[in-house]
Amino acid sequence: APGGGNRRLDHYPELFTDVIPCPHRGDMLSQGRKAEELAHVRTDRYAYDPEDGIRAVQHYQEAQACYSSAGAEHAASRVHRAMTALISRVNTDYAAARLNLLNAMEQERWSDALVEIHRLLLLTDHLGRHEYVEWLKQTIGSVASKASTSS
Repeated sequence: APGGGNRRLDHYPELFTDVIPCPHRGDMLSQGRKAEELAHVRTDRYAYDPEDGIRAVQHYQEAQACYSSAGAEHAASRVHRAMTALISRVNTDYAAARLNLLNAMEQERWSDALVEIHRLLLLTDHLGRHEYVEWLKQTIGSVASKASTSS
């Protein structure tokens, strides 16, 4: 079992704290459309790459900011609804990955733990140097070693 490391498992960061503004270059409405289109593409790819879910939310935030700046409140509201649904989905997956990691480590299922650490690292990559992310990076080596010797 991870022992004292459990405290780190409980001190995870929020994924979506930054506010992404509209770049304020050129036509705000067309920038909003472009950001919304990118968000839809990334949302579709989220099932295959967790980082795409994070990027999609960032594009939705940018689109909403651009639409609001352009006075296109209906479009801003539409994007907000899509963004809120995706945030809920990503946060649910994030919580599941954390729980799966804890269970895998407690049950010494090292290959499963390794999969969850990789998923969590992809979801948290945009956060930079956070205590939890650093703990994941430090833990991956010992878990990979245990996974290779237990198979």
